[in-house]
Amino acid sequence: ISPPPRSFIQPHLQSPLCILRSTTLVLVYLLREDSEFTFFIITSGGCNHLSTLLQQNSNLTHLDLGLNHIGITGLKFLCEALKNPMCNLKCLWLWGCAITPFSSEILSSALGRNQSLVTLDLGQNSLGYSGIKMLCDTLKLHCSSLRTLRLKIDESDPRIQKLLKEIQEYDPQLTIESDDQDPTNNRPSSHDFIF
Repeated sequence: ISPPPRSFIQPHLQSPLCILRSTTLVLVYLLREDSEFTFFIITSGGCNHLSTLLQQNSNLTHLDLGLNHIGITGLKFLCEALKNPMCNLKCLWLWGCAITPFSSEILSSALGRNQSLVTLDLGQNSLGYSGIKMLCDTLKLHCSSLRTLRLKIDESDPRIQKLLKEIQEYDPQLTIESDDQDPTNNRPSSHDFIF
């Protein structure tokens, strides 16, 4: 299935016919024309529309963009929303979204200002030591609401192990999970949204 045009997401989300069950958005939409479910890819342009929605005092609290290669531009759009106090997002799944160590600076800046995010899934993204260090430094400097952070962790790197131990000592309420745990255990499934 080819992805829809960029202008597809925003009008559907703002439509009075759009119902976000459990205030969660996954990549499944009910198309009124043929009443079939369709899956599509979210691009950086789609992230721009989602960012706009999230900054408009949206009821959207859970957003799963897993396995969408949103790129640095898409991440920038999402981080703009995370910095905005009107954003009510509590859970953000960016599992396997091609986020790089370079992107960690953008994400760290947003985490430093966000007070609503409780769960952030960055599993299957190669952040490396520098990216994980940047995130941990931000979490130590700012009082964060984050309670669950999922990362792709190189268990053999003693520097990463030291960082994770330090952040756990600093904030014992923060749970850091690694990719070896099944990410679908704590994520909504598309089956949760079939009416």
